[in-house]
Amino acid sequence: MTGTAKKGGRRRIVWRRVLPILIVPLLIVLTIKKLPDAFHHRKSIDDVTVAELSAKEVRALRRYNNEYHLEVSRANGIERPFKNHEQMLADKYGNIVKYGLREVHDCKYYEVPALTYSMPYLKKEAVDFLDELGRRFFKTLKDLDVQDYRFQLSSVLRTEADQIGLRKNNVNATQSKTSHYFGLSFDIAQTCFYPKGQDEPIYSYRLRNLLLRTLIEMQDEGRCYVILETQTKCIHITVR
Repeated sequence: MTGTAKKGGRRRIVWRRVLPILIVPLLIVLTIKKLPDAFHHRKSIDDVTVAELSAKEVRALRRYNNEYHLEVSRANGIERPFKNHEQMLADKYGNIVKYGLREVHDCKYYEVPALTYSMPYLKKEAVDFLDELGRRFFKTLKDLDVQDYRFQLSSVLRTEADQIGLRKNNVNATQSKTSHYFGLSFDIAQTCFYPKGQDEPIYSYRLRNLLLRTLIEMQDEGRCYVILETQTKCIHITVR
């Protein structure tokens, strides 16, 4: 064996001995950092004060009417509405690929209940927006030392048949086209939230106001349009 080979072998042996000495303390430090979060129980939303929406914030939620939502969703969304669920599902995977759709499921940020007049599909950019909204909302809660609460989607992608059925029960449902046809719009229930680890919701205007402030922030960044609908108690959002 040459001298160079011997030196290389010794180096490998040294590193095998040194690496555990370096890694173990690092793992201990990382574990200790996580211990406070593991044992700290954050507050209920009922234990904190949340300001009512200001007049300026209310105006921000009325700034962009349905025409704005329809214009941007037509320009960037699905080419034409599906006639009914059967048409969409007849070539489900083909339509998903063709229109860049993603199926929306329950996740750490939001719940997707059984939908009556819509289907759980959105374009990828709308799903990405939802995830970012969830991350920002959770950060707001953490900054207040409040436990995590998931919001609930109440309407997603609609077909023409969905819209006809909805008009019979919803005074806010437009009589013509809706931005829900195009895969970039969705509704969030205003006051329905799920505490972490629980399947039963609570109803909270404090959480609603925190979520709305996050949405106003994202609207001001040019990411979306938001309408606070009063008749149906939902928040209508279109991703730009």
